[in-house]
Amino acid sequence: MLRRLIFATVLVLLVPAVAADAHHTPGFDFQGSGWGHGVGMGQWGARGQALTDPAKPGEDIAAHYFPGSQPASLGDLSLPNDLLKTLDKPLWVNLGSQVTLLEFTAVGGRLDLCLAGDGEGPCPKPQHPQSGERWEFRRIARGQCGFFHGGQLQGAAGECRAAISWPDAKGVRLRHGEDRSKLCLSRASEECEYRHGELKMRDDPVDTGFHVVLAVGLEDYVRGVAELPDDWTEAGVNEAQAVTARSYAAFKFFQRETRARPANPDEDPGISDARKDSCWCHLYDNWRDINYIGWTKEARSTAQPWLDGVETTKDRVLTYFGDDWENVTKGGIVQTFFSASSGGITRSNVYGFRTVRDGNTSAREWHYLKPVADPWDLDPAVGNPHASWEERVSAATVARWLGWDEVTEAVLVTRASGSTPTQVLFRGVRNGGAVSVTIAGDGLRTVLGLKSSNITAIDGVAPANPTPHDGNGEQQPPEMDAFDDDAGDLHEPSLNHLAEMGILDRTECGDRRICPDEPLLRWVMAVWMIRILDQVPDSPEALTRFEDVEPDTWWTPYVERMAEIGVTKGCNTNPLQYCPDRPVTRAEMATFLARALSLPAAPPAGFTDTSGNTHQPNIDALAAAGVTKGCNTDPLQYCPDRPVTRAEMATFLVRAFDLILDSTPD
Repeated sequence: MLRRLIFATVLVLLVPAVAADAHHTPGFDFQGSGWGHGVGMGQWGARGQALTDPAKPGEDIAAHYFPGSQPASLGDLSLPNDLLKTLDKPLWVNLGSQVTLLEFTAVGGRLDLCLAGDGEGPCPKPQHPQSGERWEFRRIARGQCGFFHGGQLQGAAGECRAAISWPDAKGVRLRHGEDRSKLCLSRASEECEYRHGELKMRDDPVDTGFHVVLAVGLEDYVRGVAELPDDWTEAGVNEAQAVTARSYAAFKFFQRETRARPANPDEDPGISDARKDSCWCHLYDNWRDINYIGWTKEARSTAQPWLDGVETTKDRVLTYFGDDWENVTKGGIVQTFFSASSGGITRSNVYGFRTVRDGNTSAREWHYLKPVADPWDLDPAVGNPHASWEERVSAATVARWLGWDEVTEAVLVTRASGSTPTQVLFRGVRNGGAVSVTIAGDGLRTVLGLKSSNITAIDGVAPANPTPHDGNGEQQPPEMDAFDDDAGDLHEPSLNHLAEMGILDRTECGDRRICPDEPLLRWVMAVWMIRILDQVPDSPEALTRFEDVEPDTWWTPYVERMAEIGVTKGCNTNPLQYCPDRPVTRAEMATFLARALSLPAAPPAGFTDTSGNTHQPNIDALAAAGVTKGCNTDPLQYCPDRPVTRAEMATFLVRAFDLILDSTPD
């Protein structure tokens, strides 16, 4: 269902062009797709995967968005320290900063209080708030705080360093305080509730007030994450979000936990002085990291699918051990970004978080944050409200951003694909002279107020040619050919495109040679297809179900993944074999692609040489989708028994996948 519905619309441009002089107006109409930075997992796409394949594990859904990643258990990893495993409450989450008055109420029992420097002996203090009683923790003077009840100081005052725990109660409820924008994310009511962990108050040495922080266990933290709509009940998307949130939190914990803890490791985290000044935390409870609302999330009547997803994936995170993994992970754990909607393709960390002008950037693309196709995001059956959008941006807004006197034109140079980011060419006037600049990256979203940087047209005009431009709007010369033996070949652009995306790595037939006219072997087919579909990494430890596929061959995981997702059933059943070195026929190729794309049945395409062929339904489906036109036109033939060449396969793949990315749905 997924790609079948996309193909009905992707092969034509959907927005008509308008007159050229429409650009010379006080503003520009930007059309696009997606919502958010688009780096990592797209939540609507993850839901689309869960709807398409309800049996697909959520951790596999999540891994799709981080090329080369693999799910693993925290307990199996060699981590920078063992605190996440050995402490009950290792993760410190900031609920509010610069707070001077914290109102709190015990829930279902009494609370224990602790206040440093109050002279009342070891903790807990002799005063114990009872269930239902409203108490306060107040800043009295700089560096001096105390607990209050009924307007009266309870016991002696002390430092602005305190704790609230509930070993004999269900939890604690907090009011937002005198400035309700400064405490806890949950603002559906005046109060927010926490039943896991322990509250810590720590003095802010720079600004007035103190920090309010929740020390909590990793799994308890994930239970209180509120990132998915309550009516998303599909197991796969809840599991995917749980794994992604857990991985992000674990990464941030090890990123911030850089110092040794005190003798009592529950007393303070091992964070830097700068981090103590800003939040005393590993994570914020809001958009700066992950939206976290604690018990408010767990207590909802609709929370069970989420809680099931957390429990099913307990201890599971995404890992990456490919190139440069020591520098881009924490003990192998991936920094798992996510946003609402990718618009059909994710962004790299370079273009999702940075603004690049005229191609200049010092950022380094992380291997597991490269763009990947997310067609589920655009499937009309998923109902993504962000699949298309339109925003009007005034020319004055763009001019202020660029520092120009006037902006006269905005041209969409390239649309997002697996190898190119969205690029917009602006022309205008500065200090009386003509200027121009090409912009790519997140600035197109954040500065212009767009839903995403995945722009598909400006003033109804999409790029007529995907060739990159320079800063003056001139087409750049094409990049050097990837191979020396395909010059002049009809399929050369497709081969170059796949080579640039890394799809062809390790499948070349020699130095700068791709052997375009040679038959495509079945093992090469598996590598190319799975790299586009799932980005499965090389692994010498893969197991295989096929008797003729060696477990220690580098491409074995790709063949096995082809079988796992139902694209191949092998070439023999008794014994089960894949025939990796056998050429792929054009008929077999049609079936491989039709299965991978979930293409629907189609009426006969009119090929005179496919009648009675086992693969005819898939050949017709491929033709209806516009991926193939046959091998001859008079008479119309498909040549089903002819081996597909390596060059032909490149074009079939580019048609099947890049056309999805280069178009937009209604």
